[in-house]
Order: sequence, then structure tokens, then C-alpha cells
Amino acid sequence: MLAIFRLEQKATLLRELATMLKAGVSLGEALHVLEGRAAYPRLREAVLHGAEHVDKGHRFSEVLAEYPDEFSELTTAVIAMGEQTGRLDESFDQVAGYLEREYSLRQMIMRETFYPKVLLVACILIPLAIPALIQAIMGSIWSGLWLFLKTLAKWGLILGIPGGLVYLVYRSLGKTQQSREGLDSLKLHIPLIGPVVRRLALARFARALSYTYSAGVPMAQGISLAAAVTGNAILERRFQDAVPLVQQGYKLSDALGKAPDIDDMAMRMLRTGEQTGELDKTMERVAEHFEASAETSIHRMAVMALPLGVIFVGIIVGIIVVNFYVQHYSGF
Repeated sequence: MLAIFRLEQKATLLRELATMLKAGVSLGEALHVLEGRAAYPRLREAVLHGAEHVDKGHRFSEVLAEYPDEFSELTTAVIAMGEQTGRLDESFDQVAGYLEREYSLRQMIMRETFYPKVLLVACILIPLAIPALIQAIMGSIWSGLWLFLKTLAKWGLILGIPGGLVYLVYRSLGKTQQSREGLDSLKLHIPLIGPVVRRLALARFARALSYTYSAGVPMAQGISLAAAVTGNAILERRFQDAVPLVQQGYKLSDALGKAPDIDDMAMRMLRTGEQTGELDKTMERVAEHFEASAETSIHRMAVMALPLGVIFVGIIVGIIVVNFYVQHYSGF
């Protein structure tokens, strides 16, 4: 949730910078005006540092490169191209548009997975609450509440400690390239989830490549930057393999055609974009194609999860109730 908030704030900041530059305000003045509007300390620090740096005659992209945790290499490269070509306002607009699309994509994922998350919590809490409810009815409210808290604490320890250890192991494994590729390969092969992960990664790649191309970033560098934002080490490596081919003079469609991850329809669209000279617009449509496909799959899984979860909770509740009556009347 915090990452989405930071993403939105950065997009807003860059959009405001573009607007002020178009109005004739210098970059240094714009940064000084906006430094107080930055919503969190790290972003405020970057804006303040940028204002001081620009006042001394240096480039803003040099400052952004010092904050890789806030601004990706793609963002820095597009803004650097804007500084070189004198179209910095357009570069700010392009990066803001890219961040806004990424924000919309994450919002879509949160929206479609909200009910399955609620259902998962219900599947955990309802079986714990049923014995406490029965105890409250048969005994007292306080005894039922105490039983619920005691059961919740017990299962919190049973599930929380292993869950925390798994999370720590997952974070530590993600620090090396080999382990990252192993984990990301596993994600791609999980039934139902794997295809969604692949489509979202391809959408990010296509959209990033569209923005770098329209900003004037060299094609080989654009592929490398776009590959880095896919969020999947396996796909990133496969796209990085296309960089030497493009440098050798291969067309983008021929270079990417050697990667087995882009479907035929996307490749046809890519070739059409090369023929018409509108590669940026074509890659934008490719990104929309993958995003729509991923959204459909996520929505389908969310719809399937609801009845399955209700059935699962119903079975658990039925077992608990039957077990209670069997134990209650077995002494008679």
C-alpha cells in the first residue's frame, strides 16, 4: 500500500514539474516551489537536493541517479534524454504518464484481489470464532471472548512463526541473481497465477519500451531499461539477451522473436509498428493487450475464489458444529 502511495506522489510531482516548465518557470524555481509539497521525507530530500544541484548548473538527472530506491534507471534515462534534447517538459510528462499507468495497474490488481483477501481472512477467523460463539451461548460472553483470544493467540504462534521464517528466507533468497531466477521461475509455473505474472511482466516491458523509444533513448539501452522493470528475473534475462542482437543490427521484432514469451499477436503488432514507424504507439497497444488479458484472468480467479471459499468455510463450520454436538451429547 505504501509503495502505491509513493508511486502516485512521484507521478504527481513530475506532472507538476512538466506543467511549470511549460509555463516558463525554470527547473530550479519549480523544484524550490515543489519541495514543500513532497509527501514523504525521502522524496522531499531528493527534490531539495535537486533544486540545490540545478541552481549550481548541474543536471537534474544526476540527482535522480543518486536515489535509485525512488527513481528507476528508466526514469533517470528518459529525463536525461530530455535534458540533452531540450525537451525536459515532455520527458517529465512521459515519465509521469508511465508512473500513472503503473499506478493504475497496481490499483487494478488490488481491486480485483480485494474480495479473495477478505475471503482468506474469513476462512481463518470463522473456524476460530465458531467454538468461541458456541461457548458464549452455552456459558458466558466473557468465557467465549477469552476462548477466542486464546485460540487466536495459539494459532497466531503456530502459523506466524513459520510464516515469518518463510518470509525472511524468501527475502534473503531474493538478494542473489541465481536465487531470484529460481523464485521467479517458480512463479511463472504456478497454475493460474503463472500466466498472470507473465502477462503483467510483458505489459510493463512493452510500456516501458514505448516510453523510452518516444523519448529518444537508443533502442539497445531502451530494451535493457525496459527489461529491468518487468519484475521477473527470468524474463529480464531473456529480454537482455536481445540487446546484443539489436546492437548487431537486427530488427527489434527479430531480436525479441527469439524469446518464447511474446505471443504471435503481439509480434505481428510489433512488426507493423516497425513498418509504419510508430513503434512507440504499437508497443503501447501491446502493453494494453497484455494488461487487459491479465485483468481478465485475475477477475476470473477472483470470481472462482468466492464460491470455493464459501463452500470451504461452510464445510469447516459444519464439521465444528457436528463435533460440538457429538461431544456435548456423548455424556448423556
